[in-house]
Amino acid sequence: MPRFALLAAGASIFLCPATPLLRAAGNPPSGELTRPAVAVFMDFDSKPGDNSVAVMKREAEDLLKASGIALDWKMVTGNQGKESSRGLVVVKFRGRCRVEGWPQPGEDEPPERTQTLGFTRVLDGHVMPFSEIECDQIRKSLSYLASDSTPMERQRAFGLAMGRVVAHELYHMLARTTSHAEEGLAKATQSLRDLAGNSAMAFRETDSRAIGQAFIKQ
Repeated sequence: MPRFALLAAGASIFLCPATPLLRAAGNPPSGELTRPAVAVFMDFDSKPGDNSVAVMKREAEDLLKASGIALDWKMVTGNQGKESSRGLVVVKFRGRCRVEGWPQPGEDEPPERTQTLGFTRVLDGHVMPFSEIECDQIRKSLSYLASDSTPMERQRAFGLAMGRVVAHELYHMLARTTSHAEEGLAKATQSLRDLAGNSAMAFRETDSRAIGQAFIKQ
């Protein structure tokens, strides 16, 4: 079964996205959830489908729940530099992050070799709060769906796969580690079939604890 790498090793040169107004400081307004929250600033190459993004957010939130960390989703384009949060990360979605109602050319054949689905930047050995998600590669997970799958099923499967890849990269950014686990969602590789499937995926308890502890200490 083809396996796709979810890599955390960064490039030797760090390229900072053009988001000079992003900031994270201060305390959350009264009345908000007591769980510490990280602001996840999203930047898409192309406009994504609303249903897929909704599924992606929900899946990533569920996967991070055991760590005690809440996710506050924002768009880079709508940021005015006035939002405050205890921490922030920037996730750049590259390629076409939109799923059409029916299979498109290139989506009907699974890949024959390992590909990178996500990447978190590292500078001088330190994990940076910037990740890139490869939508064109993740979209190939749709090749494992039934040929008669409905448009809603395709959008949901794509959203699940994106959410799981995003959660994997959040693990690296929030736990501030380049290491991978031998089990669970923190493994270095995952199969496309599993990423887009209905079976639940999860981090090991030790990995969830590492995320929460590292975030609280920052």
